[in-house]
This record gives sequence, structure tokens and C-alpha cells, in this order.
Amino acid sequence: MLDGIEKDGLRQFDRVALAVSGGKDSMSLLHYYLNNFAKGTFFVITVHHNLRGKEGERDRDFVSDFCKKHDVECKVYEEDIPAFCTANGYTVEQGARIRRRQIFQDIVASGAAQRVVTAHHCDDQTESILMHVFRGSGIRGLRGMDFDDGVLLRPYLHVTRKDIDRYVKQNEIPYVEDSTNFCVDYTRNKIRHEIIPLISQAYPNFENNILRLGERAREIFGYIDSQSNDFEVKNRAVFIPDRVFKRDKVIASQTVINAVDKITTRVDLTAKHIDSVIALAGRQSGTSVNLPFSLTAYKETDGITLALDEKTNYCGSITGYGDYGLDGRTLVVSPDEISGALRCDLDKLIGADIRNRKEGDSFRRYKGAKKSLGDYFTDIKLARRLRDNAIVIAKDKEVLLLPEYEIADAVKIDDNTVRIAYITVRKTLLEE
Repeated sequence: MLDGIEKDGLRQFDRVALAVSGGKDSMSLLHYYLNNFAKGTFFVITVHHNLRGKEGERDRDFVSDFCKKHDVECKVYEEDIPAFCTANGYTVEQGARIRRRQIFQDIVASGAAQRVVTAHHCDDQTESILMHVFRGSGIRGLRGMDFDDGVLLRPYLHVTRKDIDRYVKQNEIPYVEDSTNFCVDYTRNKIRHEIIPLISQAYPNFENNILRLGERAREIFGYIDSQSNDFEVKNRAVFIPDRVFKRDKVIASQTVINAVDKITTRVDLTAKHIDSVIALAGRQSGTSVNLPFSLTAYKETDGITLALDEKTNYCGSITGYGDYGLDGRTLVVSPDEISGALRCDLDKLIGADIRNRKEGDSFRRYKGAKKSLGDYFTDIKLARRLRDNAIVIAKDKEVLLLPEYEIADAVKIDDNTVRIAYITVRKTLLEE
């Protein structure tokens, strides 16, 4: 039996995915589930990183074959981690960790599993806290890993490596050994095999002290976190009002972190990045700061917006009524009345291009004066970050319709109108 496992916490979920690499820890987790849970309540995922050649293939096949033998569903993720690291400038450790996390997040977000269960244990927790200390972490990092962070479930956090070794031996659980576990070129292995033994010589009880530090940090952070959720998420971006940046810096910093968590991963978001966002609050509207993972912070009139830099490219032309697919969104041109839709003369739109804005575009709003499209966007206070992704329907440089905003005077309904079009944009679920 495994002492310290969070049994009650596991039973609150109807279906989970077990992250199994084939090593001793994760195989003990799979064995535990096979003996304590119905098979329909869990399945296995294993990530083949393509880092260790034949040995990595062996591990993948070992997990897959074990699952087949025990009639457990197994999904294998084939990943080219070297290419991923090269493309993004990561070390192998960073890239593997980030890509795994992305996979786990996708599994939970898709509804395939309520959580991904890992075999992180008590000794891993000690190592994680030490790594955060060495990296200059704040209170959040000193907490170590959570039992449940909304994606990962870690029932072994009070189980020691010795407990797992004993459980594996008693139950004759098969496993494979990852040769890189002993390579001290990797930071965690250096801490495990070289640094911790040295610290233990001077402070024999230091691991328990580190865990107590983590628990204390968890209590402090819990309060800070509860005060750091003053922001609004909308259209794959998050807005933090100016009042947040007038509060204590610790609250402002945590609010930025929580806001980023809502739209993308914050792995490698450092204190320097957070400070740059806070400093942006005192700068002129329209300025911005680039952050990791294609994330940008924009200063706006009454706060800061954090948004992913996702350039859309629209291409097509209006041929009549119908739905027009636009890079993940849909332009709806309907003969039937739609609540909130713009109305215009369809025949005046026929042949117009569907595109992004271009230099030299002009727009004469309904019963208004002609001006540059840029000036129009300024008039309606459209944030600069949204302008390049605005859907434009135009003939040459004359903009006839901005389906998310308003129609031009040139396509208004008049006495000669034969066909009325109701126009709206149907967004993806991610934008809702």
C-alpha cells in the first residue's frame, strides 16, 4: 500500500488521464489505478519526445504494450522536441516541459479527461522548491506543486521515493529506466544527485524543513491570490484596470500573473516581465511591451490589455448571400433579419473584396464625412492592437462595410434597394 496518497481527492473525478512514461513512479501510479479504480474511469497518455533514440521508442512501446495487455486505453503523443526547442529558443528541459504542459492542457480543455494525473512525489516537491529558490522565485514558487492546479492532479505529493520503491518491489511492477535520469547535465538531476546529498550532510532534516516552508508559502500565497483577480477576460485577451496598479506591488504582480494564466501559459514569464507590465501603467496610451509566447501588453486609456499576437488574414469577395469562412471566423450575409446585425444594400456590395485594412483606405460612415480608415478607428476608440485584425469589405481603397462596426454611406438602403442583407460575424468559441 502507498502511504500518503490523496485517495479522497482522486475519487472526486469521473474520468482522468494518467501520464505514464514507463518509469518506476508512473508505473506504480498505473498499477494503483488498475487495482483501485474501474477501467472506464481512466486512460493512459504517454509522450514520446524523440530525444533518446531507440531507448525512447522502447519506453513508448513498453507503456503501449502494458496497456494492451491490461486492456487499458492508451494514447501516444509523438513529439519532435528538438525541433520545437530550436524553433522557440528553449533548452531541451524547457521545451519538453512546456510541450507536455500544452498537451495536458489540451486534454483537459477538450473534455477528454477532467484532469491529467501525474506521479510527482514528495522528493520531487523538495527538488522543485529548491529549483525555484535558486532561480529567484517569489512566494508562488516557494509553494512548490499543487495537488490540483486545474489541469494536473498530483496524488503522490505526500508519498516518498522510498515508499514508491517499496510498493514497486512488493507488487513486482515492471518498469523501464530512463538513462538520462542519471545525467547531471540536466538541472533537476544535478540537484537530485549532487546538491541535495551535500545539503543533507550539513542539515540531515532539511527536506522536511523545505516542505514546511512550502506549506507556509502556500498559506501566504492563498491570501495574496484571493486579492488578485480584478481583471476581465474577453476575446482571447484580458484587461486589467488602472486601479490594480495603484495597489501594493505584490497584488499588482499577482494580478498580472493570474491574468496571463487565463489566456496562455506563463512558463518563463519572469519578474522582469511582470515589472515591465506594471511600469507600462504609468506610460502613454498606445505604448506596449512584448512578452514571451507572442504575448503583448498594451497601455490603453484606463488600463492595460494583455493579448496574444495573432495576425489574421482575410481573403475573398462578396458574391451574394451566404457564409464566408474567415480564418476561424464566419462572415454571415443573410436575407433574413438577424438581431444586432448590420443592414445594407446587398447589390452595392457584390464584387467587394473581403480583406484586412490597407494603407490608403478611406471610409465614409453612414451620413458622415469621408476620412481615412485610421482616423475612423481613432474616432470610435478602437484599440490599435485590434485594427490589423478588423474585417474590411472594400472596392479598391473605398471601404464599404466594417461588419463588426458599421456600414458606409455608399451601401445604405434606399428607394432603389432590391435585396437587403443582414450582416454579422460569427465568432469561434475561443473568442466568445
